[in-house]
Amino acid sequence: MRLSERFESVEHFSQVIYEISLKIPDDGITLEEFLDIIGERGLFMSCMILTAPFLLPISIPGMSIPFGLAILLLSLRIVFNWPILIPESFMNHQISKNDMELILNEILNILTPLEKYIKPRLCFLVSGNTMNQINGAMVAFGAILLITPIIAPLGDFLPSYGILFICLGNLEHDGYLILAGYATVIGTAVYYILIFAIGITIIIIIASHLGLHL
Repeated sequence: MRLSERFESVEHFSQVIYEISLKIPDDGITLEEFLDIIGERGLFMSCMILTAPFLLPISIPGMSIPFGLAILLLSLRIVFNWPILIPESFMNHQISKNDMELILNEILNILTPLEKYIKPRLCFLVSGNTMNQINGAMVAFGAILLITPIIAPLGDFLPSYGILFICLGNLEHDGYLILAGYATVIGTAVYYILIFAIGITIIIIIASHLGLHL
């Protein structure tokens, strides 16, 4: 289903996504142009949309580093009020209108069933500059996990959902989503540590069988 067909049945933030889709030129758009369209309302929005390639359990290899880097730099802008210093080669990378619509549709695939449950609650988790910075820092941590070159099932999938929940919770003033994002990001970090510990243990066991001492 295309964005224009979904608009009649979707509310809240997905309306904003639909409006963004109308502004995408037929010949495609660069990341820099896309951020300009989103404007000041959108650092959390930008981070959320950039998670789209990883929201399925199987993601495209090689995408996590550039997209994760973009999310990291955008989130640091939220935390420290820094200018956005994404490498020019990535900012000028052209994305076709069709690919951008696929990305936005993937976000809508997640938002459509969620939005009927989303509402303002625990608003202290999204109120004020301090919470804005804390939420931005958690997004940055999620982005670091996304960039981390670890071989693990759902390695990109889990931190992306943590980022998505935090960003969407911030945009929709839903503290429950913020807490779900925190839990997902922290749980991913624990998962990575366990995977790393298991890997080291296996290496030590193999080395000991080969008579090597590490």
